Amino acid sequence: MTLEVTEWNITTGCERLTPGCDNCPTYWDAKEKGLDYHPRFYPERLGIPTANNIPTAYMVSAGSDLFHEAIRVEEIEAVFNVMARATQHHFEVITKRIERMETLSARHLTWPSNVMAGVTIEEAKYKWRLDCLRGIDARRFVSFGPMTGRVGKVDLTGIEVAGVVVEQWGKPRPVKQKWVDEIHKQCDASNVRIARQHWLTQGAA
Repeated sequence: MTLEVTEWNITTGCERLTPGCDNCPTYWDAKEKGLDYHPRFYPERLGIPTANNIPTAYMVSAGSDLFHEAIRVEEIEAVFNVMARATQHHFEVITKRIERMETLSARHLTWPSNVMAGVTIEEAKYKWRLDCLRGIDARRFVSFGPMTGRVGKVDLTGIEVAGVVVEQWGKPRPVKQKWVDEIHKQCDASNVRIARQHWLTQGAA
């Protein structure tokens, strides 16, 4: 089933965490427009998914990070309560702050089958994030990108979907095709589905 794809920006804003953030198009767009980019939660947007009867794939907090430290636990819990009720939809929650996602998942959160937990890995030194992701009882995906270097050999155990993101905005950093091919070959060997975009909608519950 092909789902309509859209964003559910229940939060906006973020802060630089790694060099992978340097060309973030959402940040630069906000800066050009003179908009506030500090993390912010919008409780008035909680009802958006449940008001939508058309099965949809939602990227949660696209261009932001639901697990930023500025977002309170009770706010994150409210988001998960909505996703659990909106069973007609598919949700993807991706973070660079995987340690907080893992900790809160163990203590406060239950991941419904229509929600996928994801992490970004820009280059080899961030592969440890996959170990944290595997510590979460959820369907899991990984986005290799925006690539800032070679990832190399990676353990894809427990990963359902993987994608590669190459910068196409601002001043893109060079990416070697062999880095991408290396990831794709490992996905094939591990029976991990390859998504060519951020949106990972096939197989949505």
